[in-house]
Formats: sequence, structure tokens, C-alpha cells
Amino acid sequence: MTAIVAIVGGSNSGKTTLIEKMIPVFKCKGYRVGTIKHVMHEMVFDQSGKDSCRHASAGADTVMVDGDEQIVLLKTRIRPRAADRLKNYVAAYFSDMDIVLAEGYKKQDLPKIEVYRENSRTGPVCLEDPKLAALVTDVKMDAGVPCFGPDDIESIVHLIIQTIS
Repeated sequence: MTAIVAIVGGSNSGKTTLIEKMIPVFKCKGYRVGTIKHVMHEMVFDQSGKDSCRHASAGADTVMVDGDEQIVLLKTRIRPRAADRLKNYVAAYFSDMDIVLAEGYKKQDLPKIEVYRENSRTGPVCLEDPKLAALVTDVKMDAGVPCFGPDDIESIVHLIIQTIS
């Protein structure tokens, strides 16, 4: 089964930046990497008037845009229980990946790497979560888990590989 690690933290804490930096390190180590971004708002699949948007608007349950080097998929789903949703996505769409970095999903029962910045309005959000594997922070603190600086990408990736092995 494909390994999933949630990258969690407050808004604008650096989750996306961390994922962007980790992907090439995983790739250099031979891993196939997928990502999932959790959003809390309605998404627009395509620009209004484009064929894929017209297909979806007409009621297609699945729409795929097939390009020479990429595919984009929009699939209407029956709302699964929140606890099962991420694992269902991975099983259905990421079975050919070695690891999936899931941005968000702080309430899911998954290994988590939390990104916390000193200028955050609140403290770390997952310190009490037994699934918290590490904290990536610009603050010296004892979190009860390994702490890394935001640029210590090799060490973070190494910890994730150990966590999923």
C-alpha cells in the first residue's frame, strides 16, 4: 500500500514550500511521489468556457484532460466518511506512487510533519497528536518529537523514509 504522510500546520506556515523542497529529494532517491492538497472551499476545475468545464457543467461524473505529458482528472464522488476519504483517494488514484504527501488533513489518523513558524498566531496544532512524527520550525522548542529547521530537507526526508518503512 502507498505510504501517506500529512504535512500540517497553520495557514501560511510554509507547508507548500516544504513539500516543494521535499519532492526533488524524494525523486533523487528513486521514489515516485504524489501529492494531495486539502482545500476547504469549492474548487473550479477549469476556466469557464473550456471544454472540460463544459463537460463537467453538463453533468459528467468524471472528466479527464489528457495532454501529452499530463492528465487532469475531475471525478464527482459520493461523500465518504471524512476518516476514509484520504485512504480512498490513495487507493484509487495513487497506487503507482511510493509516497503521498498530503497537505492538510491534520485530523486524519496519519503520520504527520507539522510546520510551525514563530510569527504564527497560535501554537503548533498537533503537539498532542500521537501521530506527530516531527516538527519543522524556526523556533527552538522541546516538542517531544524531532525538530528540524525549515531548510533541513534531507533530514526531514530521511525521517519520513524511516517512518514509512
